[in-house]
Amino acid sequence: MALTVDRRIAELLCSRICHELVAGVAAVNNGVELISEIDSSAFDETMELIGSSAKQASARVQYYRMAYGFAGHDALPSLAAVTALIAGLTAMEKRYSLDMPAGAPPAALAPGWGKLLLNLTVLAMDCLPRGGSVTPAVAAADGKTVLSVVGRGEEARVPERYSEVLKGAVSAGDVSAMNVHAFYTAALAKAAGGELDVEVGGGTASLRVGV
Repeated sequence: MALTVDRRIAELLCSRICHELVAGVAAVNNGVELISEIDSSAFDETMELIGSSAKQASARVQYYRMAYGFAGHDALPSLAAVTALIAGLTAMEKRYSLDMPAGAPPAALAPGWGKLLLNLTVLAMDCLPRGGSVTPAVAAADGKTVLSVVGRGEEARVPERYSEVLKGAVSAGDVSAMNVHAFYTAALAKAAGGELDVEVGGGTASLRVGV
């Protein structure tokens, strides 16, 4: 089923992307300004800051281009393609890591499934306020394909700003920049023919969609 997104939701997703990018871009700008003010002894350290911030911004652009953009619908044919993007993002995020079991079987993905997994991953990260690991997976169960992401970390919980959205109690007109990601992820799940199921407890946040 094709996903039709309200213009307001599209605008809020743009706000979310800008929020994700602003820190890295600002750090690059600050580093460039510092170069003109510091002596040569701190040059290498400043260049390292600029390089690290640029890589962080690049990883986020690549990730959200697929997670929110049109390209993500068809450009992620396998779980490996999805985990490569997650690995790139978590490598730049000190609080999160990608945890994939050794020897995990390859999995082919239908159009739109990879995009959904990327959004589930961000949602799982948002459920880990103290950081942790994320594990995406694709499995067969009860005649369906189950797309899942499990987040593990201390004090795992559904953010208060997401609670009503995940219950389906928030309309598009009431969505804000703070909870638009949860709303969009739930909409992607419905477009794929499933429902988003979230279970949290014992330091684990499990997000599943059967399609």
